[in-house]
Amino acid sequence: MDILDIAISSISFLSAREKILLKKNIDSMDKLALLSIQELSVIIGRNTGRAVWNGKRCRAEAERAFALAEAKEIKAVFFYEAEFPAMLRTIPDPPYSFFYRGSLELLKKPCVSVVGTRRICEESARAAFAFAEEASRCGQTVISGLANGIDTFAHKGALSGGISGATAAVIPCGVDTVVPYGNRTLARQIVSAGGFIASEYIPGVPAVPWRFVQRNRLIAALSPCTVVVHAPAGSGALITADFALDYNRDVIFHAAGLCRKTENKGGGKENLRTSGKFLEEGAPIIENYTDFITVRENAPGFEVRKNKGQLEFFDSC
Repeated sequence: MDILDIAISSISFLSAREKILLKKNIDSMDKLALLSIQELSVIIGRNTGRAVWNGKRCRAEAERAFALAEAKEIKAVFFYEAEFPAMLRTIPDPPYSFFYRGSLELLKKPCVSVVGTRRICEESARAAFAFAEEASRCGQTVISGLANGIDTFAHKGALSGGISGATAAVIPCGVDTVVPYGNRTLARQIVSAGGFIASEYIPGVPAVPWRFVQRNRLIAALSPCTVVVHAPAGSGALITADFALDYNRDVIFHAAGLCRKTENKGGGKENLRTSGKFLEEGAPIIENYTDFITVRENAPGFEVRKNKGQLEFFDSC
């Protein structure tokens, strides 16, 4: 990792492939800092329009990020390197960089993404914990977003299995910090247990709303299957499910977040309604990890989807 790669990573108006073009044509931070927006446009072969570019500011931000990375033992892998996560290469909007604390080795194991709302009920919290615990014990790496709610219970469930490299978190800011702040202890536990905390953003970048959505696409991309637990209207989990389908990944819903009424907003009836488009299109519903394995063994095609009983199961909710 060098300052030039960090600087290129920070240019938000360029795609990963445009950043690779820039990397091939610019071999030093000095040259990048002196580029005009017109010269940059020529290199990438696209008019950057109203994009704001200040090479000197880019250099200063990269130098600060590099210092943070050294101080906090943050590592990075870039799209052009062999170690870059293979699953991220397959999506149409991959990140150029992947900054992380911990070990990427766990991505060599089978992975499953587990997502859900922050507005949980007791049943869905238990379900997320139990599913992740069993998944980790069966050799799966549980990927989630370290958010409050379902993400937290998924990470904790995976860690409870006592397996090295059981879980990993993708966050919407630089990995020099933890969002939410209350999960900083959980983040340390994930790293110390052989997992990792990762982000496409350079160290020092804060979390803002649109970065949560961008982060969700990486959670969907890193696994062949996303399990949605308790996803009311407006939930980021449904956005993650959309990304997963766009990337030709599988999406499965957990019954715990669909059936029971709770005192929370987004109880069973609401969750079933807002998840309806996925269920109508054939997304399977599971009650535990055993069901998950059964569904996955039927892929591709998901014969389970043809069972009308999966929706009839909820008629009495």
